Amino acid sequence: MESSHCGLGNAQRPGAGPARRCPLGMQPRMPHPVLRRACGYPASGCVRAAAPSMPQKPKLCYVGVVRASEGMSPDKTQWGEKFVGNLMPPKLTKTDEHFHQQGIEFVEARQGIVVSELNSLFEKVGFPRRDPAKLKVALENTHALVWARATRSTRYASEGQMVAFARATSDGVLSATIWDVSVLPSWQRGGLGRAMMERLTARLVQDGIPTITLYAEPSVVALYEKLGFVQDPEGVRGMAFQRTKRDKVLTGLGARR
Repeated sequence: MESSHCGLGNAQRPGAGPARRCPLGMQPRMPHPVLRRACGYPASGCVRAAAPSMPQKPKLCYVGVVRASEGMSPDKTQWGEKFVGNLMPPKLTKTDEHFHQQGIEFVEARQGIVVSELNSLFEKVGFPRRDPAKLKVALENTHALVWARATRSTRYASEGQMVAFARATSDGVLSATIWDVSVLPSWQRGGLGRAMMERLTARLVQDGIPTITLYAEPSVVALYEKLGFVQDPEGVRGMAFQRTKRDKVLTGLGARR
């Protein structure tokens, strides 16, 4: 729906290495001065500390909260009261049969996921490669996920190949966050990314989770708004606590002593 969404597009700063692609194939509105993790890190994802002048990733929430006060701060409660009622799942714009005719099937089980193949997908959309052991644990601790695979060999993918992925972490009752939304570049701009998000969000709604959030690059906020997500009130932003590049270098030097 890592993920998502997001993208770095083909933006490249002077002196940087090869440009990274947006995991959903979206084009950024402006070049990014610092390459960042996107979408599912978070679907958005966990972002690396950036320069103060750099646009922050807006936090978006799927509207239609079952009980506006449940799991929300007072300010958010007042905002959420605008959407009191049953949380409705997004309408599927393209059916499973439509994608099946294109040689794509959706899977909502962990069985069949090959960690090395998932890492390969992440790399192709510009996400960092994850430690295989840690990624395996992350999948085990994921509340819900959806991935897509090719049902036949084509010039875009081989039979059985993973072509898209998205997951959500959650406490199972109050809130969920979508991460790691990624679509193989050869399958982008065909509605597959939107289809992944629709199916994952619908699963979370069916689980009765009233607050569903994600973090998105400013350039793809409009995509999520079409899916029923809105930006949080008062311009609430997501933040992440991470080691700086300098800390990582010093840690590495200490380990070699």
